[in-house]
Amino acid sequence: MSRSAVARGWLPVIPGPPVGEPAGAADSGGRCADPAGTWLGMRWRNQLRWRVNEQTIPAYLGDRARVVQSLRSAATTVDTGRNDCGLPANLGIDESYAGRTDHRAGVTAAGGCGERDGHNAVSFGRLEQGLLAVTCIWWFGGKENGRSVEADILIDDTEGLFFTTTPADCASRWDLEGTVTHEFGHAFGLGHVPFAEHGTQTMTDGLPDCSTAYRGLGLGDYLTLKQQYGTN
Repeated sequence: MSRSAVARGWLPVIPGPPVGEPAGAADSGGRCADPAGTWLGMRWRNQLRWRVNEQTIPAYLGDRARVVQSLRSAATTVDTGRNDCGLPANLGIDESYAGRTDHRAGVTAAGGCGERDGHNAVSFGRLEQGLLAVTCIWWFGGKENGRSVEADILIDDTEGLFFTTTPADCASRWDLEGTVTHEFGHAFGLGHVPFAEHGTQTMTDGLPDCSTAYRGLGLGDYLTLKQQYGTN
C-alpha cells in the first residue's frame, strides 16, 4: 500500500514578500554560507519521468514552449545539483522530461493530495490564496527510508501571479522557474527550512516576490540532496 505526503510551497506568499530577511537576501553570500536543510524521508530509486499538461498553462504566461523550458530548467537544477556556490553538479539524481500529458496533478485546491494515477504530472490549476504551488509525493515503505513512486506538482493559475522574464514594473509577482525549482526539490525529498533563519536557501518556506535568485540551489539545498543521492 502506498502512502502520500504533501509539501506546500511558499507560505506565506500573498500579498507580499515574507517578513524577516530582506527580499534580496538570496543575492548575497548567504546562499553559500548556510548549510541548513531538511529531509522528508523518501527518495527515488529509479528515474523520475514527468510530463506537463500544456493545456492548463495560463494564457498570460505567453509562449507555452518557453513556459515548459522554465519547468525543465527547474527540474534539471535539482537533477544535476546546479548551484550558486561552485560545487560539482553531479548529485546522482535521475529525472527526465517525457513530453505532454492530458493528466492533471493529483493535488486539491486546498493543497491536499488526491489519488495516485501512475503519472508524474505538472499542471496549472486553482489553489487557495497563499499557495503558489503544491507538490504531492506517493511512496512505499516507512517515511524514514521510503521509496518514492509518484510525484505531482500543481502550480496556481491566478492571472499575473508568475513571470518567466522579470517585468520592469514587477510587484507581487513570482519567478516561475524559482518556484518550480523549489517544488522539484520537494519531489526529490527536500523539506522546508524557515525563512526567518534560512531565507537564502531555495527550500525556504517563503519566497520574495520579483526575485530570480532561487533558480539555483543554495548550499543547504545542495548538501541535503548530496547526502541522499550524491555520487561523491
